[in-house]
Amino acid sequence: MNDIVLVGGSWIRTKDEEELVLETIQTLSSFSAPVVIVDRGSPAEAKERIRNFPNIHFFESSDTTTVGQIIQANREAAKLGKYLFYTQTDKYDFVKTDVLRIMHFYSSLEKKGFCIPSRTKESIQTYPAYQKIQEAFLNFFVSDYVGIVEDYFAGPKIYPASLVSYMDHIKGEIGWGIEAYLYVLGKRLGMPFDFTPVMINAPKDIEPTEKTKLYRLEITKWLIDGFMQAVNVPL
Repeated sequence: MNDIVLVGGSWIRTKDEEELVLETIQTLSSFSAPVVIVDRGSPAEAKERIRNFPNIHFFESSDTTTVGQIIQANREAAKLGKYLFYTQTDKYDFVKTDVLRIMHFYSSLEKKGFCIPSRTKESIQTYPAYQKIQEAFLNFFVSDYVGIVEDYFAGPKIYPASLVSYMDHIKGEIGWGIEAYLYVLGKRLGMPFDFTPVMINAPKDIEPTEKTKLYRLEITKWLIDGFMQAVNVPL
């Protein structure tokens, strides 16, 4: 576990987000592992509180894009450890109940590549029908490429820091498409893929509004773009 660095981003815009994100990061900081947080524009008071948690390596985002924030966090984390555990800072229940277990599981693996928390069928049923259909499509094309039928898009995952150097080839704003980008690279490099079941349920306030549906479509576009870019990256 000493080689694993916890990685995440913060961007607090409401009081409810502030409470959730701070509680999540505080829990991450209690695991006695380095925690890299790149912030994209949270209030000054919230940023100061994050800086003061133990084990935190805090950075201001130098990029206004989603993928830029993620890449910066990964680059800083790669300086500190051999393996990176990326998790969103709004997943408090997951951080509280699963992060340490998954870190121990990953440490026990003889050959280390990807360790991907995959949502159980019961967990997936908590999401709106529109998102379930969209993610089923995304999981189909990634499963087909990797060769393992699984849930790839719960969010958190562990992977070797050696993949960070390939992020220099990313072009444009591919947002969360960096997930598919990394999976394709892992497959091309012959890395193993291991999975562990988790209960990451839909947020209580998630609604299938027109705005939400359009955002899910944008994520689909990002993931396809990330997938196609990674297919052509020189190894």
